[in-house]
Amino acid sequence: MKKTISITGRYLWIPINPGAKDSIVSFYFKGEKIQEMCIETGEEEPCFYAWFDAAAYQGAGMTLEGDYKERWFDYVAVRDEKPCNPGKSRPLIHYAPEFGWLNDPNGLIYHNGVYHIYHQHNPYGVRWENMHWAHTSTPDFLSYTQTEDVLFPDEEGPVFSGTAILDHNNCLGLGDDAIAYFYTSAGGRSHWSKDHCFTQKMAVSTDHGKTLKRRADFVLPHIIEENRDPKVFYHKESSSYIMVLYISDDTFYFFRSKDLNEWEKIQEITVPGMWECPDFFPLVCEEDGVKKWVLWSADGYYCLGEFDGQSFFTQKNKEGKGFARYQLYDIVKDGTNKVDRNFVRPYAAQSFQETGDRILQLNWITSIKKDRNYAGMLSLPGELGLISTSEGYRICINPAKEMEKLRRETFETVLETGEDQASGPCSVSLYSGEGQALEMEMVIRDAREPGDTGESYIKLSVFKTLFFIDLCSREITVGSHRILLPEEKEYHFRLYADTDVFELFVCKGLTYTVTENESDGVSGSAEMAYCGIRGSIRLHVLKGIRISEEIGVG
Repeated sequence: MKKTISITGRYLWIPINPGAKDSIVSFYFKGEKIQEMCIETGEEEPCFYAWFDAAAYQGAGMTLEGDYKERWFDYVAVRDEKPCNPGKSRPLIHYAPEFGWLNDPNGLIYHNGVYHIYHQHNPYGVRWENMHWAHTSTPDFLSYTQTEDVLFPDEEGPVFSGTAILDHNNCLGLGDDAIAYFYTSAGGRSHWSKDHCFTQKMAVSTDHGKTLKRRADFVLPHIIEENRDPKVFYHKESSSYIMVLYISDDTFYFFRSKDLNEWEKIQEITVPGMWECPDFFPLVCEEDGVKKWVLWSADGYYCLGEFDGQSFFTQKNKEGKGFARYQLYDIVKDGTNKVDRNFVRPYAAQSFQETGDRILQLNWITSIKKDRNYAGMLSLPGELGLISTSEGYRICINPAKEMEKLRRETFETVLETGEDQASGPCSVSLYSGEGQALEMEMVIRDAREPGDTGESYIKLSVFKTLFFIDLCSREITVGSHRILLPEEKEYHFRLYADTDVFELFVCKGLTYTVTENESDGVSGSAEMAYCGIRGSIRLHVLKGIRISEEIGVG
């Protein structure tokens, strides 16, 4: 099917029917292909409208060619304003796109007092496809400004993940305020790019991250398979730029450059169980001043070691036969101890550049709900630290200090175990209200005397989602999933409850996990029953973040 439409307004409205058949739709202007999309077309009245910014094509005809039906094309429209896609509900304290699919955070950088956040985005549906880079910015993680997408698929492939770096040394000749963005052109992952391979590319910004312009030359040609997700940073001690690139399976390459243009391979590392979306950064333990470099991968697995600008020397496992691999994320498991990858989870985290000694991280939360005009969201900003444990150094993560400014009201409860345990557990009502996200801080310990075989637990219900914290077995159970706890004298928990998801920080951030809000909302109560427990709870009622006036949710 080939149809031409006159562009008489800024936006081309594109009808979307989730669940309908995929159609490859190509856009042509004056005979030249300008875009290709994989869209769920269908023939029914659309559930949503996506949009294409047609400002550059005013007064002319645009041709849409593809395997769609004429009935679908009848719903295509041109307007001066974007379509409005009111959703069933939106997160209150998490960032989600105005419309479409969100995955990996990309190009995170702090510049001129603003945190710039880019992420993988499908603006033409609520599933993975058509990878673009979207852009949002925030001065404080409390208010966000969204813009149009800044990197688009082309004949060399969709735009996969990458990183950003400030060109302090003016290597590119654009001034020391220019930002270089390294990303993967995923050749072969679209019909348009079927004759291309995966390569690493560069874009630049000279307007403080607002617009990105591709450079025509390669950064790195194709190596093998789907080599992707370049992480680039400046290593001051060796006066070099370093790139860590995912290659395939569980293998990563390290590259080195003096000018951001010419790169030489310096190391190859294979770590079983680690794959894609690498990050690489130093952490210093506040207790003793020890510094460790961290190689990070998508599932929250990481290695610790030393880095001299030429080689990464990783710690060995207990047997001394391979790299010691740890995991910060607790990917909640079912009763068989197998990871359920369809369950909501944190993934593909990246850290911000240019934040000084702070290592701030965002991850993709893989929340997908029916009747939403978006899929996926970004986590709350987390601050990474290095602490010394009885088993060695480990990473911890805690909510960034900026999150405290979301607190509107605070309530505190002291837990005291009843004298007569036979009378049953104690109970307390923590909160009841409508449309408010919550933050809960708990410090608890087992109140049983030595040799006591009684129970020590908390049953916490927040908006109908049940958390069972059992200090006897040292487990947290959420639905059919469980999280193991280390053996501690005192347990620290920090829980954020939002519309779609809960984020849980355990044991001062040594364990972090995400779970689903089973009630689909933030109205109702927070109730607790407990036995054999002493401690305290602080509950904060939160304000909402603010996201550009078009979709304000705060």
